[in-house]
Amino acid sequence: MKLLDELVDAFLNGNDNNMSYVLNRRTGEVLLDAPEFITGELEIDWDDEEVAADLVMIPNVTSSEMYDVMASFAKKQSDPITIHLINVLNGKKPFRMFKEKINELGVENHWYQFEQDYAKSRMTEWLEEFSEIEDS
Repeated sequence: MKLLDELVDAFLNGNDNNMSYVLNRRTGEVLLDAPEFITGELEIDWDDEEVAADLVMIPNVTSSEMYDVMASFAKKQSDPITIHLINVLNGKKPFRMFKEKINELGVENHWYQFEQDYAKSRMTEWLEEFSEIEDS
């Protein structure tokens, strides 16, 4: 799997309080930092300066950011689909209802591609910003 694909997965799926994803700048490897009972491996020792020096936390998509992405997707659809999606986003349990509605409307493949494209763009920007900081 390419680094960008791994970063996209970490960005979209790393919203768990017990675990996070980090990038090893030296090796280009994406690592999962989670309790040993989840991974079967020791957690990253952030107090070890030699280990931590090469690691950087990979950002996660926030719920408000994802809500905005879903709204942006909704607005790019045909009028009837836009209306349905905006209605569910403005109702109770918008994330769950959005997923159900995209399936019902038959646009789930378009949504998942839109979501992936957004995440790739965000992670590409993050890598570029990160590279600029290191070059300074």
